Amino acid sequence: MTTLLVIPRSAEDLDTLRETETTVLARYPHAVLVDATDAQVADLEQRGLQTAELPAQAVRATGNEFDFADAQAAEERAPTPTDPGRTGYYLVRLAGPAAAAWLTWLTQHGVTVLDSLEDLTLLVSALPDAAHRLRAQPWAAGVTPYRAAMCVAPALRGGGRRLDHAALAEPGGYRAAQVEVAVFPAEDLAPVVAVVEAAGGSVLSAEAGVVVASAPAAAITELAELPGVRSIEPHTRVVAHNDQARKVMRVPSDNTFDTTVLTGSGQIVAIADSGIDTGVPETMHPDLRGRVAGITSWPTKADYRRFTTDEPEHDDGPGDPDSGHGTHVAGSVLGNGRAARTVGGDTVPSGVAPKARVFFQSIGQKVAWKTAEQLAAEGIRPFEDEWPPNAVGLYGLPLNLQPLFEQAYQAGARIHTNSWGSPADGAYTTTAQVVDKFIWDHQDMLILFSAGNAGVDANGDGVVDQDTISAPGTAKNCLTVGASENVRPAGSQPPPGRNKRWDELKDKDGNLRYPAFGPAGHLSDNPDGLAAFSSRGPADDQRIKPDVVAPGTNVLSTLSTVIPQSIDPLWGRLPAGHPLRPFYCWSGGTSMSTPLVAGAVAVVRQHLVEQRRHHPSAALLKAMLIHGATPLPGQFPGEVSGAAATAAGFGRVDVARCLTTVSGKPVCFADSPDDAVQTGEFRVLRIDGMTAGEPLRVTLVWTDAPSGSGGGLVNQLYLRVVDPEGKALDGDVSRFPDPVNNVQQVTVPDALPGVYRIAVFGFSVIMPAPGVPVGPVARQNFALAVSNGTSLTKLQ
Repeated sequence: MTTLLVIPRSAEDLDTLRETETTVLARYPHAVLVDATDAQVADLEQRGLQTAELPAQAVRATGNEFDFADAQAAEERAPTPTDPGRTGYYLVRLAGPAAAAWLTWLTQHGVTVLDSLEDLTLLVSALPDAAHRLRAQPWAAGVTPYRAAMCVAPALRGGGRRLDHAALAEPGGYRAAQVEVAVFPAEDLAPVVAVVEAAGGSVLSAEAGVVVASAPAAAITELAELPGVRSIEPHTRVVAHNDQARKVMRVPSDNTFDTTVLTGSGQIVAIADSGIDTGVPETMHPDLRGRVAGITSWPTKADYRRFTTDEPEHDDGPGDPDSGHGTHVAGSVLGNGRAARTVGGDTVPSGVAPKARVFFQSIGQKVAWKTAEQLAAEGIRPFEDEWPPNAVGLYGLPLNLQPLFEQAYQAGARIHTNSWGSPADGAYTTTAQVVDKFIWDHQDMLILFSAGNAGVDANGDGVVDQDTISAPGTAKNCLTVGASENVRPAGSQPPPGRNKRWDELKDKDGNLRYPAFGPAGHLSDNPDGLAAFSSRGPADDQRIKPDVVAPGTNVLSTLSTVIPQSIDPLWGRLPAGHPLRPFYCWSGGTSMSTPLVAGAVAVVRQHLVEQRRHHPSAALLKAMLIHGATPLPGQFPGEVSGAAATAAGFGRVDVARCLTTVSGKPVCFADSPDDAVQTGEFRVLRIDGMTAGEPLRVTLVWTDAPSGSGGGLVNQLYLRVVDPEGKALDGDVSRFPDPVNNVQQVTVPDALPGVYRIAVFGFSVIMPAPGVPVGPVARQNFALAVSNGTSLTKLQ
C-alpha cells in the first residue's frame, strides 16, 4: 500500500475519490489522507486528482540519523528499561500529517508532544501505560522508546551521523569532551551533576535545564543512559566573529528611498558585544553620541567564579578598551559620520541606520584566571584542556540567552544583533533552541546572528567547504548573515586594512589559508564575490543557511577611543596622519556584515511602521530582507551553486529592493495572525495589480516553534504559486508537500498575463503559534512578501 495525500479541488473531486475506494485514514480541511494499492494510485492519476506521496525519511535526533524501523529493531534486540511510575520518552511514527483528532487523543491520555521530527515522527513524554494504549491507535504507525544512542551527538563518538539498529541497540565508543547535557522539561539536573563528578569530571554550570561540564568518556556513556537526558553535545566557548558597504547594499548616500527618507529613526537596535567606546553616553564616540537608549554591563558569569582570582560578580564595565569589536559593530548599525564631517574627511563612514538608537549590552570581560597549579591545589579540574583561556573574552554572556534578549525587549528594542557564536558545523544546539523559543514567544522581535568565519578549503580544490555555520546562527527564526566582499580594492583611498589577495592570507601558524584562491583576487574588489572565510551551510537539518550576505571585508567603521595607541585593533588603523585615524578603523568578518544588515532591518522596520502603518512581526522583517536580496553570481566557477545557495543563502542584501519593485511599486505583504493555517489547510491569496512581463517574486517566512536537539521544522508549511495556466510552482527545495525550510521563495522571471494565486499549505501543524486566534486546533501564522502587485486578496 502507498500512503497519499489527496488534494480535492472541488466537490466533484471528492466524489471521484470515493469512487476509487481507497482507504481513508484522515480528513483535513482541504486534503484527505488515504492508503491506496498500486491500481488505485494509477486510477487516481488517470482521473486527474492531485496527489502527493509521503516519502520515507530518516529520523534526526541530536545530529544522528536513523530509520524508524531500525529504532524498533534496536528495541527488540535490547529493550529499554521502564518504570511504571516514571515518565518515559518515546518516538511516535504517525500514519500521516498530524490530524487535530490525533493530537486531541494524545492530550486527553496524558501524552505530551515535545517535538516534531522527520518522517512524520513525534517525540513525546508519557507514562508506560499511556504509551501502551497509544500503540493500539490506528494512526500510530509505530511507537518506540527514545534511546541512549539517539541523544549523543556524532562528534562525541566519531564516525558518521548514520546509526543502524546495532549502533542504536549498543551505543558506546565516546570520547572525553566538554559537553552540554540537556534534560527534558521538569527533569532534575542533580543526577547529571552527580555522574560527572563521580567520574572525575568538572561541572562548569547547571542551569535552565542544561549542564556544561568536562566529562570523561565513561561519564558520557552513563549520562546517555539516564532516563531524563535529552541530548549530549560538544560545548565550545563563544567567540566574536571579527561607507562603501552602504553602496553595495544600495543604501542612498542621503538615505532617501524613492522620495522617502529612511534612517532608522524611531527604531531601537540592541547589540550584545564586547563593549561600546567609553561606556558613558555623555563621552561616547561622536558618531554614536546622543542616540544611546541604554547601556548595561553583564558581569563575569558566576560559573567562572571558582576558576578566577577576581571578586564575585566581577565586572570591568561597559567600555571597549581591549578589542574595539563592539564599537565597530555599533558604528556599522547606526554611526552617523559626525566625526568625519567635523574633521572634513573625504570619506564619511556611516552606518545603514544613522538615526536609530542603540541599547548596548556589554558582555566582554577581562578575567584573571587561576593557574593550573592553583586549581590543582584546590582540587578543581580545569574546564578546558588548554589552560588558561584568553584573559579577554565574552565572559559575561549567559549560557541561557533568554534574560539577555528579554532585557533588550523590555528596553524597547525590536531588533537584536549579535556578531558572535560557537563553532558548531551546522548543528542545532541548545543556544539555537533558546533563540528560536524567544522569537516564538516574542513574535515582533527579530534577532540577527553572524554565520561565523569558519570557511575553509580543506582539500585545496578552490571551493570553500560546506557545513561550517556557527551556533546560534543555526536557529530557524533568526536572520543569519554571511559575508560578501566590500569594494575597497588595492589602490583605493584610504588604503584597505588588509590589502591582500585571498591566496596570500595566512592562519595563526603562518600557513596559507586559501592557496587555490588566486582567481578570487583581492579581499575587497568584487561585490559579487563571497568572503572565503564566511561560514557555509547548509544547517545539519538541511535548511538554507546563511539567510543572506552583506559586505564583510575591509569595512571602515567607528574606532573605540579608549583603545591604547599601542594597539592596532581589528583589521588595523588608518595611516598615520590621516584625519580619520582617531575615530575609525578597519575590520572584517561576518561580525561586520551582520550589523550592516541590522541597520537595514531598522530602515525596513521604520518604513513598515511609518509608511505602511503596520507593526511588523519578526517573520515579516525577515521575509522583507530575504525578499529583496540579490542572488550572487560569484567570482569564479563553483563559488556559488545557485540562487538559494549553501554559500550565500538568498543573496546579498539590497535595501532598495526590499522596499520597491523594478517598476517602483511598493513590495506587498501579508502579516496577519488571522491567516494562520492548520494541518491540511490551504490559505489562498490572489495577487492584484500585476504587470505581465515583469519579474514576480513571492517569499514566505514563518516563526517556527523551537525544535529539540537535531533541529528540523515543528510546524510545516509549504508555499506554492499557481500561475494563470494552473501550473503550481513550488517554493521549497523539497517536493510538495513536505518542506525543509521555514523560508521559501518562488521567482518567475517574466510573469504571464492573468491571475497568479499564492497558496500556503499547512502540511503538519503541531504547536499552536502564540498570538493566533485561540481555537480547538493548532494553527501557524506566517508572513509573505510579494513583488509585482499592488495588493493581496484572501480567497480562502
